[in-house]
Amino acid sequence: MRRTAAPTAARFLSPLVPLAAALVAWWSLPDTYFFADDFVHLFDLVTLPLPRFLTQIWAGHLYLVRNTVFAGMYAVFGPDPRPWFWSVLLTHALNVLLLHRLILRLTGDHLLACMGATVWGTTPALEGALAWYSVYGQVLLTTLVCAMLWSLAGAIGTGRTVSTARALAWSALLAAGAASFGTGLGIAAAFPLVVLLALETRQRSVRAAAVVALTAAATFAIYAVLWNRTPDLDPRARELMSSASIVAAIPSVLALAAALLGFSASTLLVGPLDLDVGYPDATTLGAAALVVAIGIAGWLAADPAGRRRLLWLAVLVVAACTTIAAGRATILVSWQVSIARSAGWPRYHYLLLALVTVLLCLALAALRARGRAASALVTGGAAIWLVARLVVLVIQPHTINHHEAERAETTRVVQMVRQAVAAAPPGGTVTIQNLHFGPANLGRLFPGLAGVFVIMFPSNTVDGRAVRFVARDGDDARARERGGRIAALLTPP
Repeated sequence: MRRTAAPTAARFLSPLVPLAAALVAWWSLPDTYFFADDFVHLFDLVTLPLPRFLTQIWAGHLYLVRNTVFAGMYAVFGPDPRPWFWSVLLTHALNVLLLHRLILRLTGDHLLACMGATVWGTTPALEGALAWYSVYGQVLLTTLVCAMLWSLAGAIGTGRTVSTARALAWSALLAAGAASFGTGLGIAAAFPLVVLLALETRQRSVRAAAVVALTAAATFAIYAVLWNRTPDLDPRARELMSSASIVAAIPSVLALAAALLGFSASTLLVGPLDLDVGYPDATTLGAAALVVAIGIAGWLAADPAGRRRLLWLAVLVVAACTTIAAGRATILVSWQVSIARSAGWPRYHYLLLALVTVLLCLALAALRARGRAASALVTGGAAIWLVARLVVLVIQPHTINHHEAERAETTRVVQMVRQAVAAAPPGGTVTIQNLHFGPANLGRLFPGLAGVFVIMFPSNTVDGRAVRFVARDGDDARARERGGRIAALLTPP
């Protein structure tokens, strides 16, 4: 879509407002502590051979890129969480700018780009990905997807045939995204169709199309090999996430995909007011219906080029929510968790919300082009929405869960070890009873206080004293199976 002329002040403020709003909304993010699965990943990092850690399949996710970042952060900063969450905050700020540039390139409208990036970048539901480092892979995936779509939108605008070099760049971003978070697999699978829908016939290149398609196929082939070879999936999880189980649960998968889409649509409108916590209720379903109505109206108002853009973006939205649903529906059913209620779990929605936001802005742009009255209505509505979001951000800022209970519990363990070491004679051995640590759902994946010790201390000797933990039932057997430091650290009960 051709960019409309805008005053210099508008061009300057359009990206600055969402960036500033996002930083204000999430300014305390670096105060966040590790939580739940974070401890398991840190434990795996310090006790597994690096190649095995990097190639883990965890809960269905291929984490090669994310785990590489994980290992790099630990090598440089150790278990101090502040640099880790500073990286999350800075990546989110980059994503806000990328989303702004993507909307602007697709709509040519500085106000819509500003409004969309601001609303998305400050949506409270993003906390599920931003305040939990285990989900940082989804933040990275969104960076890669936004960069790729910005490049695709640029290729559409030039009208020239897509070069092989550009297709290779897209493929690299696709592969990295698929190795960052599980939703990236769905994006990789859908992208060949997206390219076909997005580009005019004269812009398509057989070689470029082959590169994109082969990358998607190769990504799934690598995933299949690692899935079959990984020792880190227990038999029950492997069964629940198998292709046969997912196919058998297609009704649940489709129900969860629809529920995920509904929550994403509703939380953009009512999430800042904390009115999305009851999803699915009358308020959230009404908000979702309004977003869907705007999408339908935008489709009806759009010209052929606009409908093409709406279509390929809708394919990506469907790919994202269906991938999430396929990976989680069977597990949720086995846990007897409500499909509709679970769709509101915020960790699912970072990338999906970004794609829905772009789709909504495209629909508004199509409506705006229908005449002077429509343009005034869309412009006024977008301005009111933008101002309202900024006002709510100031008077009702979102409170981030910094996981202070986990920080306090970890600090207590470290202090206990140091006190026991200080009380022992030099050269002696300190013996500590191994106790449970963290939420109950860590279960056998995390060996209690001994697991905290190997994360927080670089060796099994502290200030010249050897440290040992007396195992609980089964801990020593699992430690021997893992080997290395943890096997030497735990002694039989």
